[in-house]
Order: sequence, then structure tokens, then C-alpha cells
Amino acid sequence: MKESVSYYLGIDIGTGSVRVMLIDENGKALGIASSEYPMHYPAPGHVEQDPEDWYRGAAEAVRRVIAESGIDSVAVAGIGICGTAHAPILLDAHKRILRPAILWSDQRSNREVQELKNEAEKEIRSLTRNDINCTWTLPQLLWVRKHEPDTFAKINHLLISKDYMIYRLTQHMITDITSAASSLMLNASERIWDERLIGIAKLRKNIFPEILDPLQVVGNLSDETSQVFGLSTNTRVAAGCLDSAAELVGLGTIDESVGTIRLGSAGAVTTLKKHGKYLRNCLTYPHPVSPYWYHQAGTSSCTASLAWGRNLFSRSGHSLSYSRIDALSSQAPPGCDGLLFHPFLLGERTPFWNSKLRGGFNGITPLHGKKHFFRAIEEGVAFSLRDCLADVEWKGVTEARICGGGAKSQFWVKIIADVLGFPVVRMEHYDASAYGAALIAVAAVTGEELREIIKTRVRKKNRINLDKKRHNFYMTVYERYRNLSEHMVDFYQIE
Repeated sequence: MKESVSYYLGIDIGTGSVRVMLIDENGKALGIASSEYPMHYPAPGHVEQDPEDWYRGAAEAVRRVIAESGIDSVAVAGIGICGTAHAPILLDAHKRILRPAILWSDQRSNREVQELKNEAEKEIRSLTRNDINCTWTLPQLLWVRKHEPDTFAKINHLLISKDYMIYRLTQHMITDITSAASSLMLNASERIWDERLIGIAKLRKNIFPEILDPLQVVGNLSDETSQVFGLSTNTRVAAGCLDSAAELVGLGTIDESVGTIRLGSAGAVTTLKKHGKYLRNCLTYPHPVSPYWYHQAGTSSCTASLAWGRNLFSRSGHSLSYSRIDALSSQAPPGCDGLLFHPFLLGERTPFWNSKLRGGFNGITPLHGKKHFFRAIEEGVAFSLRDCLADVEWKGVTEARICGGGAKSQFWVKIIADVLGFPVVRMEHYDASAYGAALIAVAAVTGEELREIIKTRVRKKNRINLDKKRHNFYMTVYERYRNLSEHMVDFYQIE
């Protein structure tokens, strides 16, 4: 008699879309589907989403990936969920959403950030191991308290990002340790909600959810969700984690010798450390595999910059393919005959943490054509990742693994290897967050050690070596890039 096979879903609630990956118990990917949802900009610097769009998008993508794979949906044993960090979901006493979720890229809380720095900067840094800026939930909540007092007074439950999806799937209100850390209200040493920070927010402790390990099973799908998603009520849901934490699982990053690069809409460089500490200009979160923490230095516009360039240079109704963009870029020389691009389209995070910065091309001459502009974008993103590299304590890393949509381009990855100065490994799955979330579901449901699951399921695709001579050349170009960055910082400080 043939043994039954179990399947697992990884759901990644991203900034612009949800991605769902279906795998079998051996880690083999059987399909992936995505569903986009809108972002809302109610005022300059304000970025919001409706959490119900995440739920609807996830349901659509789950149904599609199950249908396309041809498996029996009853055999889906578990779901792992990851999602973007920081976004607060505020619910009233009837568990209704009070306002849209404020996203990580929102800049409205600048004044609240300064107030927090004036009141308790050293204390917050010591407690949370992180700096204060607009990304975090705490200043976002202070903005709501000041500008929407009626909404603030009705808050009866606070969830962080993907925790709303957990609630909609299981009817349980929980969070995990990584999502809790993204609030700037977690005592990092004790791994509990910090009463002092909750007091600063003027909130009650009883509105905060229980903090679980990412591998804990929260519960089964509710009757309503099982019907909406087309799954069985026997399907179990893991607590999950941040998308950046799931990404590390999907890349197999479980020791300090492996660093990671994300080449997604936004980008990041990440390293692991035991018993993480505060690191200037970096975000610090607990890893799903104890005792590790990870330091992440982020840049705001990576593949988003290339997508912008693609739209700019495409004819109406005839978008350039990314393979065509690679072919064009390869025709331009390294350094693009003096053309530089700074990918500050959405301001910049590491190393400037400056929402006022704006992107730009520099050094344009009549010599420059479309091929130069595309290669300049790809090189500019690589330089922004080089900026990140300086802040994450890369010493001791012997291998860099890359993920995200941009990693599909071997040409772009080669530029990144040459700029950063070390080999870069492409993995089997570019959608590392969704894959990592699915592997977390396997661990949660089966009880198998996550470390062992990673060792036996995560696979490499190929290694891109650097050209040392080209690296040395790029360092001279990077010096120009950095010098111009400093002038841009000064220029955009002008009110």
C-alpha cells in the first residue's frame, strides 16, 4: 500500500503582493502563486494597506497553487506564514480593524521619533538592541495617539503585521518573537513585552498578544477559512515569523560563516551572531534557530529601481523583458563610461536613514544610451549594497547567498559579486521567504528539528565568482559614488 504524502504551504505577506509556495515533506517545491494588492498613500510620506487585502490575496493564491499542482487539498498538513515587519494592526473590542496598517516605509512619525530620542534613546537602544526611526511600530503608534485620538482610545488588541493573518486563519491572537521584536517594544534580553516601553506608548499590557516561538502550532484552520481557502480544518498553522527571518531559513543560513543578500523590491545584507547585540545602522532580530540573532542593513530600492527604469524606457504596451535588459546592460562597459546612479527613489536606509534623499543619475553625456542607463541602475544598486556591507560586521563570513527576484539574473549577480568583492551563491529557490515559511510549517507539524530540515532540504544552484581586477576597478567607481552620496545628503537636508 502506498504511503500517504503530506504537503505544506508557505505564505509570504509581502509589501506589494502575497506569494504562496507549495512543497512536499521532502522540501520539493511543487508550485508557487502570487496575488497583488494595492498600497495607499493618503498623504505625502504616508504608506498604508488594508490587512483584509492580505487575507483575500492569500486565499486567491492558495486556491490557485493547489489547483495548478493537482494535489488533494486535504493532504495539506500545515501552513507557515511570514510577512513584512513593523506594521501595526489595531482592533477594537469586537476585533474589527480600526484603521489601515501603517507600513515600514511610512515616514509620518518623524516628530515622534525625535521625541522618543529626546526622552529615552539610550534606554530604548539598550532594551531593544535597535535604534529609533520611522520604521518601527512604537513611533507609528505615538503618531496615531497624537493625530487620531478617537481611534487610539478604541484599541483593544494590537497585532503586528502577519499576526493578523494568523488570527484570520485560526481565530487565535498571538505573535512570534521576531514580529514582537519589530515593534520596538520587546525587551530583547528577556524576550518579553517591556512594560516601560508599553508605558511610553500609553497602551495597556493586556492588548498585547502572547509571544510564541515561530515553530509552535497556533491551531487549526477555522471553519470559515477552510472554506475560503479550499483546505481542510485539519490543516495546522505555525506561528511563523518575519519575512527576513523566514528568508534565512529558506537560504539555509544557520551559522555565522554564511551571509545573505536580498535583491528584492528593497534590498538587504544580513549576518548572524550568537546572542545578538546592538549594531549601529542595522536592524537586529532573533533568528528562528536559537541562539542566533541577525543583523540586517537595508537599502530601500533594489529591483524597484530596475522596474522603474524598465517602465521609463519601455514603449507603451511593449514592456522590455528583464532578459532583454540584461542583454542591453552587458553591452555597456563596467563603470558605464562615467554614468552613476543612486537608487534613493524612496529615500535611503543604511547608512543614511534619511527619508529626504532622492535618487538620480550623474555624469550624463551625449555618449550615454539606454544600455548605459540600465547598467548604471544595476551597478548603483550594487553600490548601495556595498554601503550596507560596511555596517553588518561581515568579518568571518566565507559564503554569501542571494535571494529575491533580482537573483534570477546571473549577469546582475555577477556585478554584485564584483562590487562586493566575494563569490555569491544562487540558491535553488529565489523566493526564500515563502520557502522558509513552508519549511517552518514542516518543523512545526512533524516535530523534526528545523536545523536538520534546513540541512537536508535547502539546496544551492550555482556559485558566481568575482573578477578581482574588476573589483579593484569598481572600488574606484564606488569612491565616486560615496563622495557624491555625501553631497546629496547635504543637498536634500534643505527644507
